[in-house]
Amino acid sequence: MWIDRSLKTRIEEACLSRPAILVTGARQTGKSSLLQRMFPAANYVTLDRVIVAAEAEENPSRFLDRYKGQTIIDEVQYAPSLFRELKIRIDEKRNDYGRWILTGSQRMQLMKGISESLAGRIGIFQLETLSAKELRSSAKIVAASVDDCLWQGGYPELWANRKIDSESFYEDYIQTYLERDLKSLIQVSSLRDFQRFVQICATRIGQLLNYTDMAKDIGVSAGTIKSWVGALETSGIIYLLPPFFANIGKRLIKAPKLFFADTGLLCSLLNVQNHHDYLKSPALGHIWENLVFAEMIKTLPARPGQNLFFYRDQNGVEMDFMLELGGKLHLIEAKSSERVDVRKLNFSKIAPLFKDRETQCTLMCSSVEETPIELRGYSIINPLRHNLAEVMN
Repeated sequence: MWIDRSLKTRIEEACLSRPAILVTGARQTGKSSLLQRMFPAANYVTLDRVIVAAEAEENPSRFLDRYKGQTIIDEVQYAPSLFRELKIRIDEKRNDYGRWILTGSQRMQLMKGISESLAGRIGIFQLETLSAKELRSSAKIVAASVDDCLWQGGYPELWANRKIDSESFYEDYIQTYLERDLKSLIQVSSLRDFQRFVQICATRIGQLLNYTDMAKDIGVSAGTIKSWVGALETSGIIYLLPPFFANIGKRLIKAPKLFFADTGLLCSLLNVQNHHDYLKSPALGHIWENLVFAEMIKTLPARPGQNLFFYRDQNGVEMDFMLELGGKLHLIEAKSSERVDVRKLNFSKIAPLFKDRETQCTLMCSSVEETPIELRGYSIINPLRHNLAEVMN
């Protein structure tokens, strides 16, 4: 079963004006399947095969000579030498749009190669796991089952084949990540320690990242924890959300919050496998907050550290998310309950601090209403049921 991806239109448009396209994202988000479906006549080669990657890295010119016409190169991060050779070929034919289509599972490593070789020549896109909006738009997905993505997650394979056991899927996913991607990112002396670290990350979602505390829990140095966090971020497993400050410099030095890119992997690590487990989980509120974060990343022009932040003042008054979008500053509270005590919302405390800006307040909760609700002071929306883009305007 195929579920259409919202990113498709943007990729098609970029192929009409850019000689190269790069689609990044964590493993199993559907990058290769999407591109092969979009460009069925294109050549396809994957560098996941060690011998193929070695040839591409050692002799990139001969490797590229083999492919005539539009070509998809999968997992291109395994052959960094290709970037320089691609630059030469693109400069020779700048108007040969959509000629090279690349994918990769390592964000930062890829960005380094691109900034050095392909800056201004390539369109870059991030493919996340399936969003609730994409699932709702599929005629093959029963509307009632969309709520399952909270604990099942959005990895396409789990929705294409509903017979797959999600627990086994995520166990295999983590093992594949440890065996294939991790070794190319960092040196890990103990995989057991790293697995414990990933588990601890799941228990600290939505909390300030403290490298020293995590290091004490695992028995490694704070520097090691920082390196491991970087590896998870690079491979698209987690995001770091910085605090909101008008002074951009302060955003860089204050502790960020940690979120998983997909709630299915998060729930697997927390042993939440169904609706009952979710309702009984002590992390229920944090899981919902992570869902809200993930849906904004998937469906809005929301990027952590660029226009998406959290807020906390010296008195401990917090706002889960601050989003700069459409000329407005959006104040967003994430609450797992269907009915929320208005006294627990901080809109009235924080909105007055930004009198010089147009603000919009939004409560994202598990509302069962078919449409968003507009109240005098804020809107109520359920990201599993409603279109965020229509409310966050």
